[in-house]
Amino acid sequence: MRARLTWLIGSAAAALVSPFAYAGWALGNWDGSPGAADCSEVMAFADGELPARATEARCTDNGGWQDRGYLAEFRMPREELAQRLTAAFPRVRLTGDTARGLDFGNALGPHATPPGGQASTVSLKAVYDGDGTARVTLEAFDA
Repeated sequence: MRARLTWLIGSAAAALVSPFAYAGWALGNWDGSPGAADCSEVMAFADGELPARATEARCTDNGGWQDRGYLAEFRMPREELAQRLTAAFPRVRLTGDTARGLDFGNALGPHATPPGGQASTVSLKAVYDGDGTARVTLEAFDA
């Protein structure tokens, strides 16, 4: 009888403590700050590829503990910029063209399923520099 009571008390204590221990472990291991990411993983998530002649690529994982999200920044020549970006990222369409740069948004509607369960939202922003190049920022996330 004593062994059963000990087992019952131990089991009840474990059942009560386990969720709190897991939550503490999970929050302790996730600090919420962005970290470096592999650019090939970021491009695959965005359903695209780094455009030809792109340089200085830096990729960051800025997702949360429930969502995936990435930021990529790179530089490329301004010539035929819109065509090369839409070729590299077929899910985006030009949404804005100003003297300062270009904006692109994904072509998925609000109820469309992302291909392969990847990013639900993809956006690109290209800002022109005075040296004939553009700084491109890609944001892709699944929330």
